[in-house]
Amino acid sequence: MRHARRLSRLFHTFLVVWVAGATLIAPGTAYAASEAGPDFIATHLERGLTYLGKGQYAQAILEFEQVLQFDNLPPGLLEKAEIYAEAARNYSTHNPLSSFGYAEVGGGYYHENTTRTTEPGAEQRDWFGKARGGGGVGYLLGYNLSLDGTLDYRYRQYDDSGRRDDKDLRWGGVLNHALENGSRALGLRGRVSYRGSDGHRQDYGIFAKRSFILDPLEQITVEGELRRRLYPSGDLRSRSRDTGEFWLSWTRSLFDGHGEIRLSASAGYQWATHDRADGDATIYGLTADWSMQVNDTLSVSLSGMWEHNGYHDEREEIHDEFITPALYTRSDNLYELEAGLTWRFAPQWSLRPSVLYIHDSSNTFWGAYSSTETRVMLRRAF
Repeated sequence: MRHARRLSRLFHTFLVVWVAGATLIAPGTAYAASEAGPDFIATHLERGLTYLGKGQYAQAILEFEQVLQFDNLPPGLLEKAEIYAEAARNYSTHNPLSSFGYAEVGGGYYHENTTRTTEPGAEQRDWFGKARGGGGVGYLLGYNLSLDGTLDYRYRQYDDSGRRDDKDLRWGGVLNHALENGSRALGLRGRVSYRGSDGHRQDYGIFAKRSFILDPLEQITVEGELRRRLYPSGDLRSRSRDTGEFWLSWTRSLFDGHGEIRLSASAGYQWATHDRADGDATIYGLTADWSMQVNDTLSVSLSGMWEHNGYHDEREEIHDEFITPALYTRSDNLYELEAGLTWRFAPQWSLRPSVLYIHDSSNTFWGAYSSTETRVMLRRAF
């Protein structure tokens, strides 16, 4: 009940953020929900098509995403803009429905780096294969409202038969409200994951988002989410938790629309729901994403993330049976850095090599972790 009351209060605050978006529009820009009101959907889609025609891909995406917000799009700005452009062209012919799909196959090499919790020579190293498929659908309802939904399935199998296989099904649905100089959205998203025989978990949550277009090159976005991670059974059940989190993001078009940078700051709180040894936690972090369309066939991307998890409950630290245990509160810092290149070598076909580096530091003896992963994925869009 204690967690339910907290989540209820957060949910109320959450909806206020979404609803308050209408009051932040400049006077005179609001409209009555009638067929005679301004069609902001058409305005944003037409602007997006105009920017796309000029080769200003980042500005085109900024306009398109005031109407539809698809997940799991390719990282290349041109490919992403073209998927949204199909919906815009459909709308201009009075067809409110649009969709996209994809299938990927590939693999790579996983290398666990040495940390204080791993013995030299005992690091895990293994080849793996990957497959992925999914898509999305969008429907423009009129009255400046639209619905979109996405599904994404991912599978990974390691060459070592003794290692676990990873399976993920991710889903999401969003109601978008296009405004004159921005948009607001309310949606649901979740994930079902399998991490070996005892690693089944479920994630699901509700989120709200408000975007403000400052000028043709810049956008500010405020987003909040309430989500739950549930391990139904097994040894990992104590990791179940509820989380409330907010983000403030700034997006800027670069290089005359051929590049884009997005910076985000986040803060939130985790409630341990099944007697987690470390108790509740305060979380905050930063992310940065940069991408550039080099030419019609080649794009590059770089992203980085830092997150701090500060836990609240004290626990005993035991390293040696001859040393008296000491009380401490756990503190983790998580880092990720990823670089990728996308080569579209034929219509609807692309090849993407990438490198992912992960480094987790902790004041616990067992919480340190680091890995480097290289992979190549072949993607077919349809």
